Amino acid sequence: MQPQTSTPVEMRMMAVPDGKGGTVHKLMPVSPSVAAGRGKKKARPAPDPINANPDAAAQNLRQLIERLETLEGEKRGISDDIKDVYAEAKATGYDVKAVRAILRLRSLDPSTRLEDAAILETYLCALGME
Repeated sequence: MQPQTSTPVEMRMMAVPDGKGGTVHKLMPVSPSVAAGRGKKKARPAPDPINANPDAAAQNLRQLIERLETLEGEKRGISDDIKDVYAEAKATGYDVKAVRAILRLRSLDPSTRLEDAAILETYLCALGME
């Protein structure tokens, strides 16, 4: 007759209810499925800010939307003002295309403007246009 060899049982401290509404820590055997998965941590999902505090998230979203609506309205107003000024320039007899070109050139750095003019002159000469 061979002696029975039992496989070692893994033991772990666990919190167990004591029956009085509290818990007691006891050394308990761990099931093989739990022992096999030892060392693997469960991934905790990242908290969803909207579900965590829906009122604050809704208020934040509402504020962002209202700011965007205000800015879009201001943008439309400025765009209308720019169109009015171009219409005034045209009514006065100025070439609107030239006015736009001057605005573009004035927005450039002076050294960049000179460099662009030199490149344009070089290309025009190469094509025999000057």
